[in-house]
Amino acid sequence: MIKALLVPLDSSGYSRSATQQAVRLALSLGARLTGLYVVDVRYLEMPPYVDYSFAVEAVTPVVVPSEIMERFRQKSERILSEFRETAKSAGLAVETRLEEGVPSQVIAELGRSHDLIVMGKRGEHAKWGRDLLGSTAEQVARRSATAVLLVEAEPRSLEKAVVLFDGSPPANRALKLAAELAGTLGLKLGVLTVDDDASRAAAVQRQAAAYLDPLGLSVDYSVRPGRAAKVAAGYVEAQVADLVVLGMRGESVLHSLILGSTAEQLMRSISLPVLLVP
Repeated sequence: MIKALLVPLDSSGYSRSATQQAVRLALSLGARLTGLYVVDVRYLEMPPYVDYSFAVEAVTPVVVPSEIMERFRQKSERILSEFRETAKSAGLAVETRLEEGVPSQVIAELGRSHDLIVMGKRGEHAKWGRDLLGSTAEQVARRSATAVLLVEAEPRSLEKAVVLFDGSPPANRALKLAAELAGTLGLKLGVLTVDDDASRAAAVQRQAAAYLDPLGLSVDYSVRPGRAAKVAAGYVEAQVADLVVLGMRGESVLHSLILGSTAEQLMRSISLPVLLVP
């Protein structure tokens, strides 16, 4: 059951969208919220994060001017305060945390004590509008042992979720989480298996149906041949989905979907929230 949401924060529009999406989910799920701001120590203490094995002379640590530290403090307090006010105005239980470290590491570690991480696909330091993901979001997806919901710059109502299902253990966990959300939020589900072997794909779909059908959910099942990213993108567009759910790693044609080249193709071709399940 999803009862605790972790929301990493920064000053970007994606972060504000993640806050709104997290508030909506928390209200529907009866979950508590934790807002997290991480002061990136790489901007404060560069030497410990650089390989100096090639250097002849020792490197003197950088001393950050007090006025810069004060700016960091004021910024973090403002962002966390805004999050608290947003959550409390919605009647939600809320906690805020200010941490120092490498953001992706801190987020993934604190995520272990939560049921879902909700964050923007990109952050305040992203430079290009068509990046696959912001570096922090991608690193969190690689590290996290907790499901991660990556949202777009504009929050959206969730009415239909598409599960990319290949029968692997992460895909099974993704299917179960999607079913939980569908039952609680009243979502319609689409279950897509991409495989050129029709009999194998049919067996995978039967596996999904054996779990979902007894739950009484509204589900569309589909098998398509071809390349995973291209087929998935076309299917999602045709189904007018609001959310894509999938395991972070798989065992068949979807095995590189999240962290490999297929992931890049898919994420560049759709502008939807993506729920990644470890």
